Amino acid sequence: MVPQLIVLVPTILGDALGASSALSPLRVFTTILAGVASLMASGAYPSLVKTVLAGGEPSPMEALGKAYRRFWTLLAAAIVVGLVVVLGTIALVVPGIIFLTWYVYTIPAVMLEDKGALEGMSASKAFGRDKKWKTFLMFLTAALAYLVASAVDSIFSLASPVLGEVVYAILLVPIAAWASVIFSYTYLTYGPSPAPTSTEPTGFGVAPPAPPQPAAQPIAPAGAPGGFCPSCGSRVPTGAKFCGACGKAI
Repeated sequence: MVPQLIVLVPTILGDALGASSALSPLRVFTTILAGVASLMASGAYPSLVKTVLAGGEPSPMEALGKAYRRFWTLLAAAIVVGLVVVLGTIALVVPGIIFLTWYVYTIPAVMLEDKGALEGMSASKAFGRDKKWKTFLMFLTAALAYLVASAVDSIFSLASPVLGEVVYAILLVPIAAWASVIFSYTYLTYGPSPAPTSTEPTGFGVAPPAPPQPAAQPIAPAGAPGGFCPSCGSRVPTGAKFCGACGKAI
């Protein structure tokens, strides 16, 4: 949950410093900062999940560094996907849901396959087109978790609006982390770029078998009488008419 904890920092700051107005400079600044951190966190999860599936030790800072290097691509993908989903939802609602199930795997495609924004969307659509219902069920599970968090927010907001917002932001950390992990895991496990398996047996698989070694050429032991084949250079016994290694006549 480390990437999502980074997202939590500017959110808590905006609430704790009393930025009650949505248009206050502090609120605008913390909102932008939280949005940037959220995008970086989303880009970090595919690398983290891939490392774990390969049996390695995940490094949140290294994964965030990879997301930072692809920031503008991630931003472009997020903007385009957001516009497509919003327009589809405004049109007939159902197209928006379908677009969401198509393009939710865009960030894993961008990060794991080094694709551009539009290429990542195409890869996500190709992967998610026949998995709409399963993807929708994952979204539905996350949506129910968000509803529970909102209900808790409403209860705490009765005592203090700021307290409600802080509690809500904290509850979103595990929910957002789970959502990012599950979509990255799904793309890695069933997508075009499966996670590499480790060289040691793990809970996710076993080590691949070693490639077959070529058969060694039979040669006579050192010191055996005879000469050498003029064709391949192998040792041949005295009196032999054919080479035992290459079959050529002596």
